[in-house]
Formats: sequence, structure tokens, C-alpha cells
Amino acid sequence: MRRLLKVDLATKINGILLGVISLLIISLSSFYLYHYSQEYFENAKGITLQSAKTVSYLPGIVSENALEDKQQLSIVMDQYIFDTDIDFIIIQDIDGEVLYHPKSEEIGKIYDIKEESKALIFGAYYVKENNIDIDERAFIAYAPIYSGEEVREVVGVVKVGYYKSKIISEIYEKIIQLLIITFVFILISIFISRWFANYIKSETLGYEPNEITNILKNRENIFSALNEGIISTDLNGKIEYSNRAAKYFFDLPDIDSIVYIDEFLNTDINQNLESAKTTKKAEYLQATFKEKEFIVIINNLYDRNELNGYVFIIRDMTEKVELTNKLQIVESLFDDLRAQSHEYKNKLHLISGLLELKQYHGIREVIDEEMNNIDDYHKNIFEIEDDNIKALLLAKINSAREKQVYIEIEEGSQMNEIISRRFLNSLLTIISNLLDNAIEAASNEKIKSVKVYFGYFDDWLEIMIQDSGTKIINSDVIFKKGYSTKEYGINKGYGLYNVKRNVDLLNGFIDVFTTKEKTVFTVEIPIYRKDE
Repeated sequence: MRRLLKVDLATKINGILLGVISLLIISLSSFYLYHYSQEYFENAKGITLQSAKTVSYLPGIVSENALEDKQQLSIVMDQYIFDTDIDFIIIQDIDGEVLYHPKSEEIGKIYDIKEESKALIFGAYYVKENNIDIDERAFIAYAPIYSGEEVREVVGVVKVGYYKSKIISEIYEKIIQLLIITFVFILISIFISRWFANYIKSETLGYEPNEITNILKNRENIFSALNEGIISTDLNGKIEYSNRAAKYFFDLPDIDSIVYIDEFLNTDINQNLESAKTTKKAEYLQATFKEKEFIVIINNLYDRNELNGYVFIIRDMTEKVELTNKLQIVESLFDDLRAQSHEYKNKLHLISGLLELKQYHGIREVIDEEMNNIDDYHKNIFEIEDDNIKALLLAKINSAREKQVYIEIEEGSQMNEIISRRFLNSLLTIISNLLDNAIEAASNEKIKSVKVYFGYFDDWLEIMIQDSGTKIINSDVIFKKGYSTKEYGINKGYGLYNVKRNVDLLNGFIDVFTTKEKTVFTVEIPIYRKDE
């Protein structure tokens, strides 16, 4: 049995189809042959009975003294047999004497009328299958012979027979015809099964079922081992496949459920799908789901050069963004440490020179000034409870000091510890980019100052960053991707674009107020809403 199961797909299909078609043909042929045989036997009985009745009413038999002229009777019966399809006729009188018989030696003999009693005594018409009067079995119809004009009485019996062997031979001829037809149909079914097997093989790209099973298992194992989520959909966005990572990212239910991709991506996915369909290139977009940030790559899925769906490659960027922000903060701290090292080295040189000149009062002023600066920083940052924001501010303050820009965190500023990673990552991006722009704008002015404020009102977080830079001329287009006032540099025009994108991501608002003396960026972000 196992050896039979190991045959190739074409052989299995040929065997199954050939077996089914052959079984169907043989079953139909047997059904037809059975009913044909039954019908043929019934027709033979009907013909013999009708012939017996006809013979019993022939003028040459029912006329007076017709049964006594055996020679004339023989002529009439021979002619009737010649003109019809019956095999034989036997006539007996009421005493059982044979008046006509296909065998001439039987004429004149007297036989018991047991089989003929119904016809002779009761005048009945009937058919029996026997071989009493002849050597082989036949269907024999019995009919009484009446004589007399005024008073009719039974004077004899007519027995008309139809050989059963003749019927069987005709059935054999039908069987041979059916066998020929069956053989032709089986040959046709062989060609059909081979064509169907080749068609199935072409649809499966020539792979056997066990090979397809192994490919699917390997594909599932490979896709499940990936950290990226993979989702395939039809043209309407209905999810047809998702690997383990995608199910983990989006808490996807069983694939039997009807689920659409736009239920998990907080963006107008249809616009990206139309763009991918038109350009035939991969589409990139950023999306969020349950405090997680994702980069989504959309590719077209083709079948024989016809677009029939899409493949989504999803990468979780939450940890990567968090790590990137931390690395940026660490790099800023290293830069600031180098700058502070250089600055304190200059102050130490200054103190050393004052010691040489014995200007002790000047030394005290330098030390007091430095201590006051440190106290101001600690005092202003004290209410910033989140360590990530605090580290970012310290890094930017030290970076600004290298450019002779003074960052002032206004009194009353406060920020609670932030638990949500997505919220924190977006907030770090907003503050970092706004401070970088403010420091750069203030560094080119005589008054080099930047003011920062964090606070809460109702259920909103307010961030205000003010610099002493000149007025922004095109304040309506500064948030567009790629727009920049810089004439040189790498990756220009992405700072404020990223700020606006992250503010929108947090369902917040951003406002710009600019004059000749200052520019103020105000960001308002909802912290909690009762209807959410």
C-alpha cells in the first residue's frame, strides 16, 4: 500500500480518473444490459402470446373440420412461421393428439394435456417457459382454438414458441457492442486523464504533493523565524496569510476570520496601495499600533504577470527608535564632555593666571559664577522627572554653551515620567529637533538665548521653545518634507518635517509665532481624554 502511495502525481491522477470513468461506464453498461435483457424477455413473451392468439383465430384453423385436414393445416402453419419471427408452432386437438409439429415424426402422437389444461378446459391465454414439447427451453404461449358458428367450443390448443437461446444470442450481440463502446470510452478516458494530470502538474509547477507539502512547511518555518512581520492580502486588503511575527505585532486572529490590513495601520493604506499599483515599485510608510511604531514596505504580488494582491513587510521600529534616541543623547553627552573639558581647561588656565597675579578676589568671582550656573541648571531641571528628557536637555544645554548660546528652562516647568515608549520616542524627536533649530537660529544673533518651557493644563502637555533668531519668512512651508533654508548639508529639510509628523502621530498641534526679535514654537499634545 505504501508503495502505491509513493507513485508520482500523474500516475495517481491517471489511476483515479481511469478507475472512476471505467467504473461509471461498466455500471451504466450493466444497468442498461440488465434492463435491456428484461425488456427483451418481456417482449418475447408478448410476441409469442400475440402470435398464439393470432394463429388460434386464423380461418384455416377455426373453420369446420379444419383440424382434420392435417396436410392443409401444415401448409398454413409453415406459411405463417415463414412470414413471422416466431420459432415454432404446435397444434393439438382436445384429446392431446398432435396435429402440427415442427418435427414431422411427432405428428399423430397423443400426449398428456396437463400443460395445456388451462387453455383446453378454461379457455385461458398464457405463457410458460419450458422444454416439454421441444428439445431446448423456450417461451411457449398457449391459446385455445374455438370452432362452431352458433355454439363455439374449444376443439384444440395452439402453442407458439420463441427459443430462449435466440434471445440470449441477441443479448450477447448487445454485450459485444457494449464492450466495444466501453473500450472506446476507456481509451478516451485514458487521454482525458493524461491531459488532466498534465494540467494539474502545470498548475503545481511540476511539483509532487509531498514536495509541495515540504515547501509549504519550510516556507512557514522560514517566515516564522523572521523578526519582520509578513502579511499577504488580496486586492481588497483582506489578509490571506500572516507569519508569527505579524500575528504577534497585531494580535491577529485565526486566518479563517475576515480581517483587513487597514484595521491595524493608522494610515490611509488605500492611497499607498494605489501608488504601488501605479508605479509598480515598493511603497514605504510609517504606522503605529498599540504604542508600537512600524516601518511598512508594500510590494505588489503578481500571478502570471497579473496583479492579484500585496505583500506587506513590517518592521518594529519601537526599540530601534528608542535605541537611536539614546545613542544620540550619548553622542551629545560625549561631545558636551569634550566641550566642557575644553571650557574648564580654559577656566583652569584663567584661575592659574589669577593665582600667579595673586588676584584671589577674581578667582572667587570665577568660581562663584560657575557654581551659580550649575545651581541654575539643577534648579530648572529638577522638576523634569523623566530621565530621558532630562538627559536630552543636559546634552543640548552643554552643546549650546559651546556655541555661546544660553538655554534657560523657565521656572514652573515640569514633566512627569513617561511610561509609553511610543510617546517618549516621539517626544524626544520633537524636543531634540526644535532645540537644534533654536540653538542654530540663536547662534547667529547678538543675543544668543533659548527659552524652554514644559507644563500641563487640563489634559494637555505644552512644550514651548523660544529662540532669539530672526523672523522666519516662509512659516507656512517650513514643515514640508525637504524644505530647508540651509544652502549646504546632508539630509536637509527633515528636522521640522519629523517634528510635524510626530506631533500628528500623537494627535497634537503645533503653532509658530515669529517676529524680528524671536521665534516661538508651541506644541500641545493630549495626555488623556475621557472619551478615549
